[in-house]
Amino acid sequence: MTLALGNDAAAALLDGFDAFVNTGSSTANLTVYQTNTALAVFPLSATAFGSAVAGSLVLASVPISSTGTEVAGTANRFVITSRDGDPCLSGTIGGLGSGADIETPHLTVTAAATQTLNAFILLVGSDGALGVVGSFTFV
Repeated sequence: MTLALGNDAAAALLDGFDAFVNTGSSTANLTVYQTNTALAVFPLSATAFGSAVAGSLVLASVPISSTGTEVAGTANRFVITSRDGDPCLSGTIGGLGSGADIETPHLTVTAAATQTLNAFILLVGSDGALGVVGSFTFV
């Protein structure tokens, strides 16, 4: 027998994720790394995501800029932390066709340049599998 998750249940799971991200008194962030070196930090809005619809949760208030990046490098992973600084979600970033969680045509992050998070959508499939669609502009 194949397990299947209903749309309302998927939405409830995603809304729970959003509630966890919004827990705390500081700022939730999406940080782009080269291994363990932070390249760009994108501060999320006080309510990081909108309400989940079926199996998708869309990041609010995009695009988000990251200014003052002082380290150059090649993006290869991301981490979302809650307003309390707890890790919530992490994944890989790679070039187009790489099979990374988020694929982007440019991976090079230049120091002291403005980087942009254009979109981020978290998905839950009917089988319960997580997926993500993200878009960055790295310069």
